[in-house]
Amino acid sequence: MPGKPDERKIFGVVATLTFALFCALAVLLIHWYGGFEPERLGAYDLAVLGLGCLRLIHLITYDKLLEPLRERLEGGRGLTGLLSDFVSCIWCTGMWSALITTTLYFLGPWGRLSVIVLAVAGLGALLQVISRAVAGCTIEPQK
Repeated sequence: MPGKPDERKIFGVVATLTFALFCALAVLLIHWYGGFEPERLGAYDLAVLGLGCLRLIHLITYDKLLEPLRERLEGGRGLTGLLSDFVSCIWCTGMWSALITTTLYFLGPWGRLSVIVLAVAGLGALLQVISRAVAGCTIEPQK
């Protein structure tokens, strides 16, 4: 329709504003309950955050655990379509996953533990992929 605004653009703007709002909320949460000293971030912290984020992205976009959610959202319109794009796009999911893992990491010991668990799972998955590539395996294990 010529006069109708493009729904995707509207939802894109809404998603961007929502992300900005959640970034501000993350800063407030970290300020109130945690601590953030960027000068103290080291290679270990960045590796844990990166691996934790990697695992969360994979969980949301590929793993069987959330497959029913992805299937339910597939082909939706409006907000459902936006959520479908979110759970199927590794780049979109990556931004939100980075925000979630970073916020958790700086909220204190329990948040840090949850990100470390994700990071260990991410490292395990990465090593599995590497070992299968080195061994020349292209067939998935039998279910």
